[in-house]
Amino acid sequence: MFEITEQEAVGEIAEIYEDIRETLDMPFVNTIWRNLATHDDALQWVWYSLKPIYASGAVAHYASELRSSLDISWILQMPDPAFNIIGIGEQDRQHMCEFLDNMNFGNSQNIIGLSALYTHPSERDITQAFQEPEKRQYSNLPPLIDLHSLKKDEKELFKIIDQIGQEVSVGFPPALLRGLARWPKLLPVIWNILSMIEADGRLEKLKNKTRDKAFESSAMLATHINRIPQPEKGTQILLQLKKLTQGGIPRMLPVGLILYRLLSR
Repeated sequence: MFEITEQEAVGEIAEIYEDIRETLDMPFVNTIWRNLATHDDALQWVWYSLKPIYASGAVAHYASELRSSLDISWILQMPDPAFNIIGIGEQDRQHMCEFLDNMNFGNSQNIIGLSALYTHPSERDITQAFQEPEKRQYSNLPPLIDLHSLKKDEKELFKIIDQIGQEVSVGFPPALLRGLARWPKLLPVIWNILSMIEADGRLEKLKNKTRDKAFESSAMLATHINRIPQPEKGTQILLQLKKLTQGGIPRMLPVGLILYRLLSR
């Protein structure tokens, strides 16, 4: 088991999930938090340590800067006839874009916020007060599918896509790809785009830019977290967070932004 889903959560875990959704202004809890919930006291330690920098609006501010800093203007939008040919209707297209927008919003916050837990504080400090942003509007999206429900070729292609640009395994499939696997006819399109930008080096450049920009923000925020004593498996938890914030999210954030631009109008 790599996660406690939002439907399975009870007691304090369910309460923290609700707090995360409210504080991060998200319709769902990202996998990284659901994975932490499987380890004793990990979710509590990480969330109560980091909530101040999320609640202040600082993480959201720097996350917005991070998303804007990644140049994906070279991606062309997929024309309407292409969606018709592969059998994806307007409502499904809208659901894809809403899902990707939420994943990009969450991933950009979490790479900055979670990295602050282990990043050495920068000599630069926050010199401004952050206003609470207006609440976002979002709809209830379909839950992530069970990958076992995919057909054989679909599963194989999903695995191939998941290897593109992957530097280290985090132990579970990216939620972004799991969400898009609901529309398996889209998988060849995703493979084509991502394999091309991996081959020509653009994906690597975007990953490095994501890491560098996020690290710079995390170092400034590290001074402002709650320094709560680590749980028994604190070292193990930090190693997992480093895998996710240095390997997993730096890949998935640019991928999500690219796919959003590709699929949106």
